[in-house]
Amino acid sequence: MNHKLQPPVRLQRICQAVGPALGAGLFFLAVCLCSATAAKRTAVVLILLVLCAAFLFWDRLRNRLTPPVLALGLVVLMGELSCLYAVSGKYALNELLKLVSAFCLALLLLAFTGERKPERQAASVLGGCCAIAGLVSIDLIATRWISGPVLALLGWLIPGYAELEAVEEGARILSLFGAPNPFAGLMGIGVLLSLGLAATAEGPAARRVHLSCLSVSSLAFVLAFSMGACAMILPAFLVLLALTGKKRRIGLFLLMAETLLVTLLCAFPVSITSMIAWTEPRPIPLLCTVVGAAALCALDLLAGQRLAGKLAGHGKAVLGVCAALLAALVIFLFAACTLTTGVTLHAGESLHRSAYPAPGAYTLAAEGDGDPAVVIESQNREDTMMHTSTGLYQGPLSQAAFTVPEDSLVVWFTFSTEAEIRLESVNYSGEIGSGDVPLGYKLLPGFIANRLQGLRANQNAIQRLVFFEDGLKLFWRSPVIGLGLGSFENGARGVQSFAYATKYVHNHYIQALADTGIVGLLLFLGLLAVSALTVWWGRERPLAPALGAALVFMAGHGAVEVDFSYYAFLPIAFGTFAVIGLTCGNAVPRPGWMGKEAVKNGLPLAICALLAVFGVLLGRNMAAANLAAQGADLPELERAAEMDPFEWADYALSYVIRAGQTEADGETRQKADEYAARLGRLSSNSVPIYLAEYYLQTDRTGPAFEMAERYVSYIASDAAAWQRAFTLLERYERDTPEYRAGVAHIAGLLDAWNGENMGEIVLDGQSQAFIDRMCP
Repeated sequence: MNHKLQPPVRLQRICQAVGPALGAGLFFLAVCLCSATAAKRTAVVLILLVLCAAFLFWDRLRNRLTPPVLALGLVVLMGELSCLYAVSGKYALNELLKLVSAFCLALLLLAFTGERKPERQAASVLGGCCAIAGLVSIDLIATRWISGPVLALLGWLIPGYAELEAVEEGARILSLFGAPNPFAGLMGIGVLLSLGLAATAEGPAARRVHLSCLSVSSLAFVLAFSMGACAMILPAFLVLLALTGKKRRIGLFLLMAETLLVTLLCAFPVSITSMIAWTEPRPIPLLCTVVGAAALCALDLLAGQRLAGKLAGHGKAVLGVCAALLAALVIFLFAACTLTTGVTLHAGESLHRSAYPAPGAYTLAAEGDGDPAVVIESQNREDTMMHTSTGLYQGPLSQAAFTVPEDSLVVWFTFSTEAEIRLESVNYSGEIGSGDVPLGYKLLPGFIANRLQGLRANQNAIQRLVFFEDGLKLFWRSPVIGLGLGSFENGARGVQSFAYATKYVHNHYIQALADTGIVGLLLFLGLLAVSALTVWWGRERPLAPALGAALVFMAGHGAVEVDFSYYAFLPIAFGTFAVIGLTCGNAVPRPGWMGKEAVKNGLPLAICALLAVFGVLLGRNMAAANLAAQGADLPELERAAEMDPFEWADYALSYVIRAGQTEADGETRQKADEYAARLGRLSSNSVPIYLAEYYLQTDRTGPAFEMAERYVSYIASDAAAWQRAFTLLERYERDTPEYRAGVAHIAGLLDAWNGENMGEIVLDGQSQAFIDRMCP
C-alpha cells in the first residue's frame, strides 16, 4: 500500500504551514502602513478590502461576529460619532484612522482565517507579526541585514521610515515604531500568545516555530524594558497559570522559567556591546537572537518536556519544583538589585547613578585609580514633575561636598572622565549618616541597571500623575460624551500647571473619559468585561489561558501607557479581541434573538455601513486636500471647506488669512467674516491667533483682543504662545485707550498664570518693553 501523500493533501499541509507565516508577514506590513504618514490611504484600502471580504466570505464573517467583536465595533462607532463634535477635527481624524484601520485588520483576520482551527491560525498570525516586529527592531542595533531591506521597502511605500533612532543609549531599544513603551506592550502580547501556542502545539515542528517566536518576542520585550510593561506582565503570567489545566500547568511553568533564563542570558551580551548609537554592523544582537531561539528549543526538548513528563501526576513534586523555581527567582531578583561592583569609565563616557541620602551635609569619597568629574543634583517632587533639578555640586570627585535639601526625594550623581579610569566604589558620609552610590551591578544587564536608577522617585511615574489630573480636568468640561477624539492633544496646554509635551494622558481609561466621556469609558470597559466573560466561559479551550493573560496585560498596561492610542499596538490588540471571539465565542450563552437570520445578517451589514460611511467621509477629506493642493485660490478653498467634514477649519482659515492679506471685494469679505465667526466658536489651540491678526488687519480691535485672549487662555502653559501674541499686538500697535486696555488685560492674564502655577513664563526683552510702554 502506497502511504505517500497525494499532491492535493501535501499541498493542503504546505498551505496550512505557510499560511500563518505569510499572514504574519502581511499583517506586519499592514501595521507599518498604518503610521501617520500613510494612515489615510491605508484606511481607504483596508475599508475596501473589508467590504470585498464581506462579499466573498459573508457566511464566515457573520458567524464570527462574536460578542467581543461586536463590543469592539461599538467602541469604534463611538469614536466615529465623537468626530462630529470633536474640539479639533484634525486631531480627531488622526485618532479615528488608527481605530478604523485596526478594526479593519481584525475583521480581515476573521474573514481570511481558514475553517480548520481558525483560532490557532489567527493567533499564529498575531504571534508571528510580533516576532517579526521584534526581530526587525533588534536588527536595527545589529547588522541591519534584515531591517535594512524592510526599511527600504517601507520608505518606498511611505515616508517616515528612512531614518530611525534605533536605541536610547545605555537604556533600551526604541524599536522600528520609535516608541519603546507601546512596543513593549505589543511584544508582551506576542510573548503571551506564543507561550499559549507553544504549550498547546499539536506537533514538535509547530512547537519549535512558536518557541522561536516566543524567544524573539521575549528578547525584544526585555530590550525595550518598559517598567510598566514588566510590572503588568507579572499578573498576566499568574492568570495564565491559573487558567491552565493541571496537566499542562507544570510544563507551562517550566517553559516560562526556561524562557526567562535564555532571555536574560541573551540580553547580557547585547547590553555590553550594542546599547549605543548604530554606526556599523554589529553581529552580536542578531546572533543572540538566533542562538536564543535555538537554545530555547533545545532546552525545552532536552530538559523542559522530559522534566514535565516525569513530574506529571506527582503533585507534591510539582509543588516542590514550582516553589524552588519561584524561590530561586526571588533570590535572583534580590541579588541582582543589591550585588554591586566597580565600573570602568572610558574617555568621554558618563555614568548616571542615584541615591537617597537624608537631608544634611555630606562629602563624597571614592576608591579607584583616578579622579573623575562629578555633577550632583537633587530633585524634589516639583522637580520630578517638571524634569528639572537643583544643582548641589560640580567639580572633581575628590573635592565633592554637598548639602541635601529638606524636600529632596532623590540625589543624582553623574560621573565623567577625560581619560579611562577604574572606579571601585563611591560613598557619601555626613553627620546624618552614610551610604554607597551603586556603580555596576553584577547580575543585571547595564541597560536595565540604568533604567532602574531613581526608581523610588521615578520622574516618569510622578509626571504621569500630572497627566492623569489634567486629563480629568478636560473630562469635566464634557463628562457625558467627552470632547471628541484628540481632546488631550488639543486642550492639555490650557489646564497644565507647567509646560510639558505629550499628546496623550498615558492612561487609556482617563483618555477615554476626556475623549468620549462616561459613555465612551463604559463602552471600553464593556469591551474588556465581555472579552473577560468570553474567556471565562470558554476557559477549557486550549488557547483561552493565553488570551485571558493577554487581556489582563492589555487592560493593566493601558492604565499607565498610550497603548490604545498607538497605531502599531491597536491592530495587535484588536486582533486579540477577535481571537478571543474565535476561540471562546461559541461558549458564550446568547439570547435567542441573536440566532435569527435577520440579526445575523444585520450585524455585518451594520459594520459594513459603519465603515462605508467613514470611507465616504474620508474620501471627501482626501478630495478636499487634493483640491486645495491644486491651487490656493479662494474659490478652491471655499469648495474644500464645504467638502471636508474633518479638516474644514484649515481651509476656512486659509480663506480668512488670504482675504485679510488682500483688498477683498464685498462678497469675499462677507464670506471671510462668516468663516471667522464660525472659526471663533471653535476650541482651538491655533486658530484664534490667526483670527486676531485678521481682525487687526481689518481694524476691529475688540474682536482681535477677544481672539488673542482666547488663544493664550486655551494654551496658557505654552511660553511660545504668549510670546507670539505680544509680538502680534506690537506689530499692530495703536496708541488708543482701547488698545492699551487690551494689552494690559492680556499682560494681567500672564501675571496671574505665573502666580498660580508651577511654571514661569518669561517674555523676551522687546515684548516686555512693549508691555511697559503700553501699561506705564
